[in-house]
Amino acid sequence: MAYTTLAIVRALPEMEDVTVILDAHITDAIDYATELIDHFTGTSWEAKAFTTTLTGNGKDHILLRDVDGRVILYPQTLSSVTIDSVAQTTTDWALYPEGLIVQDSTGGGFTFTAPGRNIVVSGTAGITSTVPEDIQWCARVIARQNILERFSRVNDRATTLQTADGQVNIAVASAHPDRPTAVPEVNARLVRRRQIGPVFF
Repeated sequence: MAYTTLAIVRALPEMEDVTVILDAHITDAIDYATELIDHFTGTSWEAKAFTTTLTGNGKDHILLRDVDGRVILYPQTLSSVTIDSVAQTTTDWALYPEGLIVQDSTGGGFTFTAPGRNIVVSGTAGITSTVPEDIQWCARVIARQNILERFSRVNDRATTLQTADGQVNIAVASAHPDRPTAVPEVNARLVRRRQIGPVFF
């Protein structure tokens, strides 16, 4: 799923030329924008499916992490849980916004995540089921910017451009963890929406 649509991005300025900017280019740019937003803010802004494999920690709870080690925040539902390939019930688990899932003591207590046990969890996670308007706005701006940069034919490392009218200096956004894009207003909105997961449990 994505935070904007092909039709919405196509309707933006400079996106109308279907002979140059193909639908596939826009779809790729939307996917890029969605992934960038999720990665930078630390969560999904709509319920998305996940499956993750974890190793038991010897406790009655476990922190959901993806393959890159990032915490899966705001779990909403569990569709399946297997421990050492044995299916578990999903009705006796409590889900917490910080990515923590806890099994009721009647389901195994402190032994269910014994060290070395292989745990596979599937479900959905996301901070909300309705994508906020500012996240939708960021997605379409990022997608448009991605396409414009792709077709500008200007080297992405260039700081000046020679034209018939003379030399033009190109403003370059300085690299910084709080500036994931070259658009300051997008960066400001995404920084405000950033979610920080727990360091450890």
